[in-house]
Amino acid sequence: MAASASKRKKASAKRSTQSPGGKHGLTAERIRDEALRLIDAEGLESFSTRRLGAALGCEAMAIYWYYPSKDALLDAVVEALIARLPLEPSSTGDWIDALRKLAHAYRRLAHQHPRAFPLLATRRFATEGTWLFLESLFELAHASGLDPQTSARFFRLVSSYCSGVALDELAGLRDAERGRSPSDLAAQHAADREKFPRLAEAATWLEPTHFDDVFSFGLELLLDALGRAPVVAPTKKRHPSRRE
Repeated sequence: MAASASKRKKASAKRSTQSPGGKHGLTAERIRDEALRLIDAEGLESFSTRRLGAALGCEAMAIYWYYPSKDALLDAVVEALIARLPLEPSSTGDWIDALRKLAHAYRRLAHQHPRAFPLLATRRFATEGTWLFLESLFELAHASGLDPQTSARFFRLVSSYCSGVALDELAGLRDAERGRSPSDLAAQHAADREKFPRLAEAATWLEPTHFDDVFSFGLELLLDALGRAPVVAPTKKRHPSRRE
C-alpha cells in the first residue's frame, strides 16, 4: 500500500510539472508560428487566443502556459519576423551597402506578410531577440565611426522611412485590388481634369507599378546623406600609467 501511494504521489507530481498543452504537442515556437500564420491569413484585427487555440486544437488557456499574455505572444511574432532580416557587414566592408540590403529585405518582408507587417512596423521592440537586432545595427554604425547621436538620428529616419513607405504601399495595393487605384480614381473624375490638372498628370506615376522606383529613389537619398555624415575616431582605451 505504501509503495502504491508513493507511486501515485510521484505520478501526481510529474503531472503538475507538465504543461497543459503537452498532449497537443504544443511548444512556444509552434504557438508563435501558428499565430503568425493566422495573422497572415485573417488579419490582426481578427486574431485572438481563442481563435489560435482552436487552430492548435487546445483551449485558449493552454497558450498562457507558454506566453503570459497576448501582448507577449505578439512580441514573439515580431521577434520571429525580425529574425528573417539579414544584418551583417557587407563583403566589401561598406556598411552603407549593408543598410541598403537590410532596407530592401525589410520592404520585401512587408510584402511577404502584408497583414502581419503593421505589427512589426508599429510595435515597440520588447524581447531580447529584437534588442540584439538593434544592438547589431548600432554596432555596425559604431564600427563605421558614427557617434551615438548621429546613429540614433539616422536609425529613426531610415526606419521611419522604410516602415512608412511599406505601409503606404500595402494600402495602395489593397486599394488597387478593390479597383481604386490612383489612375482609376483620376478616370472617374475626368470631368474635373481642368480643376485638378497636375493631379491628373501625376496619377499614373502613383501606381503600384512604380513602387520599386519610388522606394529606391528615397532610400538612396537617405543613404547618400548618411554616407556624408561626419565620423569620429573610435575611442581608445586609456591604460593607467606605470611607474618605472
